[in-house]
Amino acid sequence: MNARKLIIIVILAFAIKFWVFQPFIVTSSSMDSTLIQGDYLIVNKWQNSIFGNHIQPDKGEVIAFHYPLDKVDVEDKMIYIKRCVGVPGDTIMIENGQVNSFEKSLQFDYIIQDPNARINWDFLKKIDVHLGGKTINNNWLLNLGENQINKLKEFDIDFVFKKLIQDPNEFDLSVFPSDTTKKWNRDFYGPLYIPASGDKIEINTNNISLYGKIIEVYENHKLEVDSTSIRIDNNVCSTYTFTQDYYFMMGDNRHHSKDSRHWGFVPQDHLIANCSVVIFNIDNFSTKRLFKQIK
Repeated sequence: MNARKLIIIVILAFAIKFWVFQPFIVTSSSMDSTLIQGDYLIVNKWQNSIFGNHIQPDKGEVIAFHYPLDKVDVEDKMIYIKRCVGVPGDTIMIENGQVNSFEKSLQFDYIIQDPNARINWDFLKKIDVHLGGKTINNNWLLNLGENQINKLKEFDIDFVFKKLIQDPNEFDLSVFPSDTTKKWNRDFYGPLYIPASGDKIEINTNNISLYGKIIEVYENHKLEVDSTSIRIDNNVCSTYTFTQDYYFMMGDNRHHSKDSRHWGFVPQDHLIANCSVVIFNIDNFSTKRLFKQIK
């Protein structure tokens, strides 16, 4: 093989790596059980390449994107992987930790009463339970999905499960937009409208906490708010027209995920690609994770 052919092959290999596919390693439990720590996966970057950002996620897709709150250039921001649960034009409403009753693969924290003292970590590892521990009076605090709950019920019918859900009227300062007039928390949230490019909405002191970051940070306007008026670029405004599409992303592990519930919308220009396939798990190699399609 001559030098010219070798150079061409190297250039093509780098082009495929940087413009078509990109590898990632999952480092958190926020997408359990769809993605677990140690999963080595690839994402398809073709839709977001030198030819422009053309990715338009559908609800339910697992998406790689740049973390919006990082204060650096977009391409230098940390990369997160979450599930898209809201697209431009949607109104998000979360009840009991779910956006709708059809969502699958979700995990929540539970208190399990174990009157017969049957639960142990050997069994929990067999059913892929990784988060939690024993508390008092033979109770366990465990992070579980539906399949794991079913396996526990098969193991002992006397287990009693209590899902740890926040009260609907409980205000949680850690969730976006940290506005005391909105009693939102991780399990009960919204309604929240997700803007689409070209949308013109009324803005006022009641909703500026929801859309102020978009106006000021993502769409680069000077924003001033007082008790009587809202000024954008020194002009008093009662309406605003968005110039980007926005999305709402959440982790499948609803009680162990920092996501749009905590930092709000993901702009179109922060999207990288949809996630295609898990190649393998680098922490615990198993054929169950080998070339597993991400759904």
